[in-house]
Amino acid sequence: MYINTFKYRPEDVDCKLCTEYSKKTGCAAKGCPYLAERMEAGVVEYGEAVMETFAQNRSLHPRLDRLIRQFPGSLWEDGEHRRRMDWQRTVLGFRPKRDTPQFFAAMYLITATETFYAHTANCLCKSGLDFRYARLPGISEQDFALLSAARAIYERSGGISMAELANRDVIGDDAFRLIINALLIARYGTDALKLSGGAQDGRR
Repeated sequence: MYINTFKYRPEDVDCKLCTEYSKKTGCAAKGCPYLAERMEAGVVEYGEAVMETFAQNRSLHPRLDRLIRQFPGSLWEDGEHRRRMDWQRTVLGFRPKRDTPQFFAAMYLITATETFYAHTANCLCKSGLDFRYARLPGISEQDFALLSAARAIYERSGGISMAELANRDVIGDDAFRLIINALLIARYGTDALKLSGGAQDGRR
């Protein structure tokens, strides 16, 4: 069995090597066609990833602009968030069919805060996620929004709408940040956790 261990490096994804790049005018693409590869190499900044991913969802742009300006430099809420997710990945082991970007995006949400984790940790199973085990009594409105988002991402089904995400009265800033980050992981895999910086254009 052959296991592909190739990983993109910064020198592999220099924008000057792209077919969309011109020495005279620079990048001619409306959106980066190799964002995932550049993210794997660790050269994409958070602002670029967010705006490229949600370019078509203009109703979100006011909140996204604020989100980027306030980006703390990491997708993790804090060290405990990372510790909880790392621990869950160790406990659950490696299963290729289960370990999809959507699975890890939902896990990212479940492990985000101690209170939400207490309500949802039981949903994490070796076979995947089973949201029937979520403890709903006492869950806050914002944590319920995170639960709805985690389920929608994992099951690739309808959940929280873009209109709801755009409304701060429905989805608070903390939940909004976590959901946007989880959507980045669902699209690009755990390479999204490498994102840093806040500039909207991280191209070189």
